[in-house]
Amino acid sequence: MKIEKQKFTNLNNSKVVSRILKNVMGLFVLVLFASCIDTNEQEVFDPQPDGEALAARFDDNRVNAVQEFTLDTSTGGVITGTQGTTVTFQPNSFGLNGTPVTGNVTVQLLEIYDKASMLLKNKSTLGMRANGDKEALKSAGEFFINAVQGTNDLELLEMAAVQSRPVDFADLEGGMQIFRSGGIDDDCDGGIDDDCDWVEADEDNDGEKDNAQIRDGQGADGEYATYNYDIGDFGWTNLDKWYSFTGAKTEIFVDVPEGYNADNCAVYLSYDGEPTTLARMDTWNTSLELFTEHYGLIPVGLEVHIIMVTEIDGQLNYAIQGTTIVENHIEVITSLAPITQAALETLINNLP
Repeated sequence: MKIEKQKFTNLNNSKVVSRILKNVMGLFVLVLFASCIDTNEQEVFDPQPDGEALAARFDDNRVNAVQEFTLDTSTGGVITGTQGTTVTFQPNSFGLNGTPVTGNVTVQLLEIYDKASMLLKNKSTLGMRANGDKEALKSAGEFFINAVQGTNDLELLEMAAVQSRPVDFADLEGGMQIFRSGGIDDDCDGGIDDDCDWVEADEDNDGEKDNAQIRDGQGADGEYATYNYDIGDFGWTNLDKWYSFTGAKTEIFVDVPEGYNADNCAVYLSYDGEPTTLARMDTWNTSLELFTEHYGLIPVGLEVHIIMVTEIDGQLNYAIQGTTIVENHIEVITSLAPITQAALETLINNLP
């Protein structure tokens, strides 16, 4: 290639050259300044994990899943949820300030039977013992039951009977107890937005923990069984038993990407082989900057999946990692990916 050289002479004092140099330098400064502005704007406006948006998504998922039924207070009656849960109310059992109300009331029911619903409604199966220790539970169903008349939340004046959806005999779990959403937190009021851990219930106030009864049934598709129990108050209840494991146990830590913490994401521990055992990693170690469970009772050798979720710019983002628990386990999550809620539900419910 031929290169042409141009020679400039006697231009040191040229006004044209001086003007050109000034313009070039001015343009350089302007570009540099604009570059700094762009960099700063990029840092400010980069999409960030939004914990408030994630919490709002959980709340919206609960509200959108509520089914409503109309009952006459004088007769009571039975409601049946879309997943097969039934609740039977006695006559004149709806009250306000201890007095039975008359006319029609609206009964609300929310049913949760799978891990995806537990996670995306933030109702994991983390139970709290009487001494404050927290352990995982195996659930046969979580339920929110309430009644309103106009703008008034009503009271349950007589016991109501709850029956779970039909269960195959091969899937029955004996020893299921009744748990309530509660604890020492002031927000543990049993309302639909209650995020508290599960505690053993005493629905009839006899000083004994309540167990569910198993009843046989006969349907068009053959024989089945149901779990049955009574409730004395509206709010959240859960059919559960404590997850039991003999052998060594340990703590588990989850190292999440830079910029993530307990304020802007949620991390869950899904137990393989247990379709309804999902515990939230509810402790953020501020010194280590790691998520953990605070009770140190994760079985060594247990196969699990770690699920992390957040919301970024209106979009769910997630990570799912399978692992086998070792002593003092540290699981490292390096990145998340965007996903739709429906796709995430499918992934979670297809976990082993």
